[in-house]
Amino acid sequence: MSIQSTIQNFHPSGKFFLLLGLFLLCLGIASVLQVLILLPYSGLQLKDLADGQKLSLLQDFSNPNIIKGMKIGQAVSVLFIFIIPSFLFAYYSSEKKISYLKMNTGFKMISGIIIVILVFAVMPLINWTGELNSHLSLPSFMSGIENWMKASEESLKTLTEAFLQMNSIGDLIVNIIVVALLAAVGEELLFRGCMQNIFLEWTKNKHAAVWITAILFSALHAQFYGFLPRMLLGVVLGYLYIWSGSLWLPMLFHFLNNGMAVLFAYLIGKGIITEQAETIGAGETPMYYILVSAVISIGLMGLIYKNRKQKITSTEVPSQL
Repeated sequence: MSIQSTIQNFHPSGKFFLLLGLFLLCLGIASVLQVLILLPYSGLQLKDLADGQKLSLLQDFSNPNIIKGMKIGQAVSVLFIFIIPSFLFAYYSSEKKISYLKMNTGFKMISGIIIVILVFAVMPLINWTGELNSHLSLPSFMSGIENWMKASEESLKTLTEAFLQMNSIGDLIVNIIVVALLAAVGEELLFRGCMQNIFLEWTKNKHAAVWITAILFSALHAQFYGFLPRMLLGVVLGYLYIWSGSLWLPMLFHFLNNGMAVLFAYLIGKGIITEQAETIGAGETPMYYILVSAVISIGLMGLIYKNRKQKITSTEVPSQL
């Protein structure tokens, strides 16, 4: 029996741990590559890695050369952490290969237009869950963990702000590719294309598969104070994947969502728009904004579901009378 045949006969739990193993293996490789990529940008050599003080230079986010190296490292990381494990898993765990990931089916232009509108429509709702999440706190006996999470959040915030410092159109294009395009393709391949399919096979329930994957999608980002909005984003992506029958649609939504954040950061940095433009739904935003956002978003996703249902119906072979 071939390796492919053996893996295809795995229980879904076995397939999950196989995917997790591939992810962790590639994560280790990517971590080493990131350090090696950063070395020439930091002016360090391999022997300097044993010096903790010099090693800290790799996290000098105020150094533009370090940020440049990090962006290259980020692109390489997405390839190794998300894209390679996903295609390896699809190749060995299914005879369908690309169709297993649902990358062999496209979508109508009307669906693409709906996605563009949905990105803007759902923003107040996602920002509101982010505001809600920011007020959550752990019990007092877990204060040590909470302080660690806050410190991690601050460090990540500093890195994100450094990443999004853009002085030219060229910087904007690089960030669109690295932060928006590659992240959207890689994360959707792993989470919706592979993981959600595993949980669908495991639970036999589409809704359970969507929500479990969304929780893991948010948890993997290791941001406690961004857990709820990212989970909601994962839910939207999960239903788009199921209801459209194509991985390209959640990829498009994910790309536009991340790309809009990059574009807003560029426009804010240039003084063209204010910071309030990207925080609609947070702070003192009236609740009816949130309700309208939720209703419109649900309606738009309903249209995606309806279009998919009509497509399936139209391709059914008429019964012979």
